[in-house]
Amino acid sequence: MTDEDIRARLDFLEDRLTKIENRLGVIYAPPPPSAPAPTPKQPPPAPKKSVESLIGAHWLNRVGIAALLIGVAFFLKYAFENEWIGPAARVGIGIAVGAALLVWSDRFHKRGHRAFAHSLEVVAVGALYLSIWASSQTYALISNGASFAAMAIVSIALVALAIRHQSEFLAGLALTSGFLTPVLLSTGANREVALFTYVSLLDIAALVLVSLYPWVRALTVAFFGTLFLYIGWYAALYSKPHMPRTVAFITFFLLLFAVVPLLRRWRDRGIAFGVVLVLPFVNAFVYFAELSWIIENASRLAKYAIVLSAFFLVLCLALRLRGAEDDLAAAHLAIALGFVTIAIPLQFQTIWITIGWLAEAAALLLISGAPPPPAAKVFRVLGSTALTCGVFRLLFIDQFHPQHLVFNMRMLTYAIAVAIFSGIAIAAREKLLWRFAVTALNVLALIALTAEVHEAFAQKIARDFAWSALWMLYGGALMVIGFVRANAFLRWLALILIGLTIGKVFLYDLAALERVYRILSFIALGILLLAISFAYQKKWITIPEDAQ
Repeated sequence: MTDEDIRARLDFLEDRLTKIENRLGVIYAPPPPSAPAPTPKQPPPAPKKSVESLIGAHWLNRVGIAALLIGVAFFLKYAFENEWIGPAARVGIGIAVGAALLVWSDRFHKRGHRAFAHSLEVVAVGALYLSIWASSQTYALISNGASFAAMAIVSIALVALAIRHQSEFLAGLALTSGFLTPVLLSTGANREVALFTYVSLLDIAALVLVSLYPWVRALTVAFFGTLFLYIGWYAALYSKPHMPRTVAFITFFLLLFAVVPLLRRWRDRGIAFGVVLVLPFVNAFVYFAELSWIIENASRLAKYAIVLSAFFLVLCLALRLRGAEDDLAAAHLAIALGFVTIAIPLQFQTIWITIGWLAEAAALLLISGAPPPPAAKVFRVLGSTALTCGVFRLLFIDQFHPQHLVFNMRMLTYAIAVAIFSGIAIAAREKLLWRFAVTALNVLALIALTAEVHEAFAQKIARDFAWSALWMLYGGALMVIGFVRANAFLRWLALILIGLTIGKVFLYDLAALERVYRILSFIALGILLLAISFAYQKKWITIPEDAQ
């Protein structure tokens, strides 16, 4: 049915309806025009904080609290010096003031004045901790155990307030005060089990808070608080008999912080996600550094590295199964591969170190094409580092004594390196990276072939001539490939190699080689140069200014 048919039917129906209304005496009144819908009121824009309000509301608040603290401190000092107040009263006043300020800060939390409440809480915690510390260390009113318990109660109260008000600041303050407790009450005695058990409880509390809220600042306080307490204890009190127990504790700390990415879904790509992405690397590095200080046996450290590699690989799989972000899973995979790289030089003292690093580089660079850009960059950096280490060791450290030509460990190692750079060249999208990879693979291939020629000829004169012949053949082959592929860069590499060969023939072969080898060297070079010149002059192939 066309539009005209529909319009005709509507007109017919309207005409019949009008006739029926006229017969019935119904008077049709058109509906009044509908009033326009009221426009929804937009919420007023939030007032911008001026510099004046920022100074008045925040900075004057902090300065005022600092001035009040200083004034009260001077007054108490004056009262103490004049013995107006006894030791017990002094401690009691400090505890009473701290408790009162905590109660007062709670009221400001309820009214929404969080900044002022936080300032009061800092003062309250400082007053409580210093009063408890003075009661134990200065006046000997209570024992160390009692003061430790009192400080723990203050920290627990702060954690409860943090959960109640959902305040990350309070959580960080509670953990900071908790980690300060052993420092304030230290007597110099070696109580490793008590210290690290207490630290473990603080870390578990931090993990509970992080599982409830994305409070990575509190997590950071817990991690570095644990690290600094361990370093302080290790520097002052560690000895070899403590090794098994110490390794057990630092391993437990590693496990605690390793589960952080599994505690919740870190969807926000802000600071929280950044901290959680970096934490596994820092956690693994710190743990292995601590092991290196304790365990001096390289072979045993290599076994720990392999176990750590397996552990982080399991975490990577767990994150994949949980549906976590690809970046987190890729970071754990990178750590696992990194520990394999560390284990190789620790366990082996032969050419297998170089082969292991090259194989590790190949795996990391191959994986770098799969994950999203941030993780891919990490893999590329790790793979490039392993490749650099492998090539450096291959060129400057490894000593080869092959029993057979070509089919030996030297050629195998160089072949692996050449294959890796070939893969980089094939996958490269940037011109500069492609040129670097092509140059590297040709240089390594030429070095390997030159070394084989060196081993093949015992007589020096024959060896020198063979080098010139090899370089001519390699340069000629590279030039042919450059013509066939219409690739200017390959032709330039060939010209550079041929130029080096010309320099060797005229500057060295002319004086050092015997007459026969000298004649052959010059004839071969002349034929090669004429052939290349003829190819350029005949323009057998168009020479474009190609991208590669």
